[in-house]
Amino acid sequence: MTREEAYDQVARIAAEHALIAQGFGGVLTIVHPDIQRQHGIEANCLYMAGQGPHPSASTQPQPSDEEQLSLPV
Repeated sequence: MTREEAYDQVARIAAEHALIAQGFGGVLTIVHPDIQRQHGIEANCLYMAGQGPHPSASTQPQPSDEEQLSLPV
């Protein structure tokens, strides 16, 4: 097996099991499910892998109008 084939196999397995938190330019960040839960990214990883619903913005706390106005520009 070549290195390229090994990378493709690892990437396929990680994608099938919703372990990828992000990826770009040939770099994948693979995160253990327990750590995904601890950091609140499990729903997003599952969604990106086609294994869960879109993590709705309505389930995340929204900043109040005052907080939005106080953000630096």
